[in-house]
Amino acid sequence: MSEAHDEHKHKVTTTFNTVCDSYDCEELRFFRSSAQRMLDLLSLTPDERLIDVAAGTGHITLAAAQRLNAGTVHSVDLSEGMLQQASDKARSLGLSNIVFHCSDLEHLEKPDQVFDAASCGFGIFFLPDMESGLRAIHGQLRPGGRFIMSTFMEGMQEPLTDLFLDRIQAYGLEPTPLSWKRVDTADKASALLGTIGFKSVETHDEQLGYYLPDAQSWWIVLWNSGYRGLLMQLEEDALERFRAEHLEEVASQASEQGIWMDIKVLFTIGYA
Repeated sequence: MSEAHDEHKHKVTTTFNTVCDSYDCEELRFFRSSAQRMLDLLSLTPDERLIDVAAGTGHITLAAAQRLNAGTVHSVDLSEGMLQQASDKARSLGLSNIVFHCSDLEHLEKPDQVFDAASCGFGIFFLPDMESGLRAIHGQLRPGGRFIMSTFMEGMQEPLTDLFLDRIQAYGLEPTPLSWKRVDTADKASALLGTIGFKSVETHDEQLGYYLPDAQSWWIVLWNSGYRGLLMQLEEDALERFRAEHLEEVASQASEQGIWMDIKVLFTIGYA
């Protein structure tokens, strides 16, 4: 494994360990709604086995466990902090049909019993090698088993992210390319799953956006998501200046309803 690959994995893990305590904030509620939609599309039966990869704080894991009252969910994530949040929520809900694994896709063990379904919510594009990760998921499924992934689509959070990225560059920081753009259309996602060997690939896109009440709510989105790693590269004084300047321009986007946060989501389903 290359040094750059290991460094990327370390950065992703560190970022999500940092934001895990506040990742479930109301400003990021589209994670909850997208999880429910993914499970609707999977059409799980109560006795099935699901593996949820890049599970985060467990939006899919927990919702699936409640539907699979005679089945099980295996919840996998690289971030110990995120998994701890998911485990704590499972305990509070009295869910006992979840097995948590702190691991990455490259080290998934071949299961003793293959899974009926697999899910990956907003996670596949964090992998430098998406094909390798998807092959690992494919290997967890029984013949005919279903896999669903969610990805962001073109226009994600625009124009807010454009304003953010333009200003952060003015502060001398160069953002890494937005990884989700590698799989932001139905054609890209379908081709990717087809390359792995998934059959009968289908896609569904839905607008899950909503109005934020004010510019401060957008800051909460930035601070509690993957963008925090970039923001933390600024010195304290620079960060305060950046925040004031950026939120002023975000506030100018407000309408009577608030500040629109565009979140168009692509759901892609394939069969092993």
